[in-house]
Amino acid sequence: MYYFIINPTSRSGQGKKYWKRIKPLLEEKQIEYQAVFSKKIGHTEKIMRDLCEDKGKERIHVVILGGDGTVNEAIQGIDDFSKVDISYIPTGSSNDLARDMGIPRVPEKALENILAARKEAYLDMGLLEYEKAYNKGKEVHVPSRRFMVGCGMGFDAAVCQEANASGIKSLLNRLKLGKLTYLGIALKQLIGMKLVPAVLTLDGKDVIEMKAMFFAVGMVHRYQGGGMLFCPEAKTEDGMLDFCVAFNASKLRVLWILPSIYKGKHVGNKEVGMYRAKSAVLEAKEPLWVHTDGEVKVQAKKIRLSDLGEKIHLIY
Repeated sequence: MYYFIINPTSRSGQGKKYWKRIKPLLEEKQIEYQAVFSKKIGHTEKIMRDLCEDKGKERIHVVILGGDGTVNEAIQGIDDFSKVDISYIPTGSSNDLARDMGIPRVPEKALENILAARKEAYLDMGLLEYEKAYNKGKEVHVPSRRFMVGCGMGFDAAVCQEANASGIKSLLNRLKLGKLTYLGIALKQLIGMKLVPAVLTLDGKDVIEMKAMFFAVGMVHRYQGGGMLFCPEAKTEDGMLDFCVAFNASKLRVLWILPSIYKGKHVGNKEVGMYRAKSAVLEAKEPLWVHTDGEVKVQAKKIRLSDLGEKIHLIY
């Protein structure tokens, strides 16, 4: 039995269209399945949690049809990762999990691989814990959050936040020009963003002090932000997080560095630091936006990132 969780609105309706393409294949092959559509933000987590509770100790195989954000929601709803196999048919704007794992973008091919169990991996996951979080300027308590791909604070999170809140994103996605959303917002953020001092402490001992931090990301996978190769050396099963930070650079210099990230050519620049650790604490002088797999909840001054210590079984 396969349990499908479908985000019909991913990439402005592509999720619904992709499901219409693969549903007939399941029926043609007489594959036993159940399908549930998510209805709003946060619903995927509830669907996954209810499914896990309903099946109890039974091992289940869940196929997620959506973007990186849909997968992010799904893993929040799992209490026992040893009882869940997941697969992923990418229909999002970024699809960085699929990019790193080599999952086909063509839904029929992705489904074929899943049904044949062509490949499997036991992937790390990250954990974000907010020590000082803010919503509309007021300090708030926010639950910890897991992430599959990566977590970022600063510029990249600010771009995600504005893109998610922008109506133009849906329009450009329908026109298959979604990346223009991020490009335009990135340039706007670059011009208006205030860089603040920050301190990154790795495994409780190595301290990196930044007079002006542009961004800091902690990654399980290599790609983030729609194909940006932030951490070219990241390994998905080593129990570690890879960190990329950009700091102490002029905005003109940052403008030169940003495009180079797509090819991983930012590594080696004096304004870019690359690190690996099991955990890290990042503290900024002022609240900055924070994202997990492109999903933004609040701003924060101090966060802790770590390897979750659990593996998730991916069949693809």
